[in-house]
Amino acid sequence: MYTVEVGDVSRSPLEVNVDGQSFYVEVDAPPAETAQPPSRRGRRPPSRIAPPALPRVGGSVPAFDPSDKVLRAPMPGRVIAIRVRPGDRVAAGDEVCVVEAMKMEQSIRAAQDGVVKGIFVQPMDSVGANDALIELE
Repeated sequence: MYTVEVGDVSRSPLEVNVDGQSFYVEVDAPPAETAQPPSRRGRRPPSRIAPPALPRVGGSVPAFDPSDKVLRAPMPGRVIAIRVRPGDRVAAGDEVCVVEAMKMEQSIRAAQDGVVKGIFVQPMDSVGANDALIELE
């Protein structure tokens, strides 16, 4: 999650602050015939960008548990690719498969080091939120 603040958009360089670190961005001015003063409408105060809420199973257990050895689908969709085979060693953060939902691809990554014990899906399989995809040992 990042906190992002954008300075005065009518000036260049534009100051952008990301989690307390400032960046300066040069902004080219539009041609004079199309230049318009910045609109106050549509500007929002700085906000935190949060990841989507995780689906819950039975109303109490989160779909993603880092200590769980089973990697699960974070949302309903279709399996696009499987990047591992049983017996493969994976490190925390390695991509093990890809799930697509509404034309957006979600990379499924190992939460911890391990060895692939089992694969429960194949490419083009439909999956529901929290369905088991891959098991590590």
